[in-house]
Parts: sequence; C-alpha cells; structure tokens
Amino acid sequence: MNRKHSDFISALFFCLIALISVMENSVFAQDQNKEAVSVSEQEKKEKALEHAKKGQKFLRQKYWKDAISEFEKAIELQPKNSVLHYLLGVSYMENSEASKGWVELRKAVLLDQNNKRAANDFMKIWNFFDSRGLLNVGTPEVEVLKVLGKPDRQRNQNGESLLIYGFMWIKFRNARLFALVDVRGLVKDLTRAISTMEFKLGPSWKEGYRMMNATNALTEFVTAEETVQNYRQLFSTQRLFKLGEQISAKEMMNRMKSNLEKTHQIEEWNVIREGDSDILFEWRVAKNERAPAQYEITRLIRGKRDMHRLAYVTRKLPLDETTRKTWIQQLEAAKLVVAHPVDSKLTAAQKRSLAEELEKKTREIIVLQLGLIKKQDVEALKPYFTKRLRNRITSKMLEQAARQIESATPEELVHSVQVDDTKNQIQARIMMKNGRTLTTLIPVNGKWEADTIWFK
Repeated sequence: MNRKHSDFISALFFCLIALISVMENSVFAQDQNKEAVSVSEQEKKEKALEHAKKGQKFLRQKYWKDAISEFEKAIELQPKNSVLHYLLGVSYMENSEASKGWVELRKAVLLDQNNKRAANDFMKIWNFFDSRGLLNVGTPEVEVLKVLGKPDRQRNQNGESLLIYGFMWIKFRNARLFALVDVRGLVKDLTRAISTMEFKLGPSWKEGYRMMNATNALTEFVTAEETVQNYRQLFSTQRLFKLGEQISAKEMMNRMKSNLEKTHQIEEWNVIREGDSDILFEWRVAKNERAPAQYEITRLIRGKRDMHRLAYVTRKLPLDETTRKTWIQQLEAAKLVVAHPVDSKLTAAQKRSLAEELEKKTREIIVLQLGLIKKQDVEALKPYFTKRLRNRITSKMLEQAARQIESATPEELVHSVQVDDTKNQIQARIMMKNGRTLTTLIPVNGKWEADTIWFK
C-alpha cells in the first residue's frame, strides 16, 4: 500500500479541483435561512473552506505534509464532512502513510455512502486485500485485524463477531471469517432467502468465498488445495435478487451471453437442456490478457422471487467427456427447496423428503459422534447439540457412554425419522430400531441440533 504500489493514487488529482468546487457550491454552502445559522457556526464553515483551499493548493504542488496539516485543521472545524476526510485520506496516501489514509477513506464513506470518489478508492484498497486471499472464508479473525487494523465498529454475540470497515461488514464464526456483506443499498428483506439450491459436493471441496451485496448472494467452493484467487476448478451457487420476478431462466442465460461477449471470445456455447424456468447450458471462452481459458456448465432456475444459479468452472482443459457428464448429472440432481421450512407448513411430500434426507444425514453424523465419544473429545461434540445442553456434556459422561456404545451401529440407532411441524415449530424425532426415540432435532440458525443427549 505504499506509493509505488498504489497505481490509483495518481488519478486522484484529476478530480481535486472539481472536489473543491463541490465543497464551495454544496458542502460549505450557507444555509438558505441565514437567520437560523449561528455566527460561530458560519465562521467555522468559512475558516474550514479557507483551510480546504490551501490544502488543495498544496496537493497540486505535491506538498503532502502541508496538505495534511490544512485538511486536519478543516476537519477540526467540520468533523462530519465526508469530502474533507476523503481529501485528507488522499494526502496521507501520497505521503506514504497508508494506514492513516485507509482510516480517513473509511470515515469518508461512513459519513456519506454517496461520495462516489471515496467509495471507489475505498473499494480499490478493499479489492487489493481481497486479491491476496485475506477475505477468504476461514481466515482467522486475528489475521484480518492485523492487516485491516481496528474496525470502525465491532459487535460480538453468541460466538459470532462482526467487524465493520466503512460500508463493508465481515462476519466471523468461531473466530474465522464466514461471510462478507456490502451494505450499500442492501434491502434487509432480500437477505433472507425464500428458496435455496440443495446440492452435494464431495469431501474434497471447501467453501472459499461468501459475499452478499445489493444484487446477489454468492458462495464459491474450491478444492482443498486451491483458493478462489488461484484455482483450476471452482463450484459456485448464486442467488440473484428479484430476477425471478422479472425474467425467465432463458432470458437470464441470453443476458449472461451478451455480457460475456463484451469481455471474452466465446469459443463454444451449447444449450444442454432448454426451459423457460430451468435451463442447463455450457460454454467455453478463450484466454485473454486478464484471465486464462475456461469452461463452465451452468444451471439457472427461476424461483418465485429470485433467480438461482449453479455452475461448475474448470481451467483444466480440455475437459474429458466422463468428467463433463459427471458434472452435468450433479447439476441436474440439485433441487430448489424451501429455505426456511420452519416458517412454512410442510406438505406430506415435503415431510417425507425431509425425513429421508435427515435419516441419511443423521446416520453420517452419528458415525462422527461415535468416533468423538471414543476419543473423549468433549468440545468437538458440543456443537451438535442445542446450547442449553452443551455444558452438560462432560468427560465423565463420555467415559460411561464409550462402554455402552461399543456394539451400537448407526442403522440401529437411526432406524427412521418422524417430522412434525405442529405448534409453529418444526422438529424431527430420530427413532431407533427398537421403536424408542433416540433424540429430537430442531433447526437452529440453518442447521439441525439435537435437543437431547442421546448417549447419556
């Protein structure tokens, strides 16, 4: 972030004169009703404008320290002025004081998200960090703080934390990065999905990046040894807000093709399965100066409100036919499901489908829990249970349980699942082969947790 590596800094001077003009005409304009403005406040505005003009002159002359001094004096008089904080940030950047400049840019966008120059330069710095993998899923919170510095605001609740830098929010779970949120223009109702894509990936895949902004929510997966900055294979799921209300899946595909043609040379475009509300297609683009050649299989599904996109991308070319067919089958197997079944009455078919899914998943989880019990790993077991139960799980309990479950099998412990959604609360009873209830699962923040300690 020093001067040599800040390519965008030199471009800032083209707008400085215009910025000062803006300040004169709007930011520091006198109130139309002069009688309502006190003399002392008016004097502050006038003095702040004088310092701002001097700061602008020093910026043109490349006297960075003098410019910093003048803008600091102006801010003392007008501390809530976004333009002044932006100009001070530019001055700090040019004086090779990147950390201070970063803070001032954040103040500028916090005061006024419509300050486009400040927002653009804020995002250039943000994207610099992003391109180096700092903002990938799983980055330790301590590493983010070390690089980005003290946040503008911070919240901590129920094992989750939120760091706020300007208009960008970083969510952490268990002290590791979980998601990024650009709050500019983000409508709260859209953050909660009506429906979501249910799909399966193998154990070699991991979440690499998760982002939400005013137009979409995106999650990208990469293989264990790769990152979203440097990948050969990538799988993504995307929810495009409100597009399901506006256009068909086929129209969305044509829009994607039109946009792609503006930046890439399309070597192949093939519709595998046609449909207005559900379409599957593939395409390949040639290498250009910004990106390598790549191939993608995409499925678009039109939801009641949003458009849903699933895609497999590879840079391992050419793609062999066996792998191609495998990914086509995997995308076809994905289903659009209710995002929050706890909020909706389930049909009989939905209950059966959920029960079948939970039966399989619960057996897989029971296998994991049996292994943790044998290892006496108390802390690893706790997240599988509701919060009120976690402190009840102890080493002594696991010692006793390990002796009792030696001959237990997942098939005996999880024989069937009964889904119930009465009393406005959905729950799933896990039934053993002998007809007794093993435990009851309830949905908590998007995942199922056991509400009884089945091995007690």
